Amino acid sequence: MKMLMIGFAVFLMSGCASTETVKESKGLGETRSYPYAYERVYDAALLAAKDKKLDIVENDKSNGRIVLSHGITLLSWGERIAVFVKPVSDSRTSVEIVSKPVLSPLNFPPDWQKILFDQIDLELRPAAK
Repeated sequence: MKMLMIGFAVFLMSGCASTETVKESKGLGETRSYPYAYERVYDAALLAAKDKKLDIVENDKSNGRIVLSHGITLLSWGERIAVFVKPVSDSRTSVEIVSKPVLSPLNFPPDWQKILFDQIDLELRPAAK
């Protein structure tokens, strides 16, 4: 019985996402490009995370990386999310979002890539005049 419990624990932990594993996933997420300068897009990504009430684990503007965390819900054991912001030119910026569940078995997380990209789009809209 003890071996069965250990085996089950190893099974559950095999799909774990940590802050480090999500940071190492650059290049594996969904990417969008925006016709705005780096500063504006980075700030919009940070505002989007705050608006969606995600915990900011790391905010590294000089390296273009925001690491976020979302806790346990009825459908999910939580997620780790990395947002990579990269200037392409003075007036164009690329954003990549990677989302990984904390525990992959029995986990049905929200589509954080879509949710955050939609919110970034809103944050970048020109203010109504």
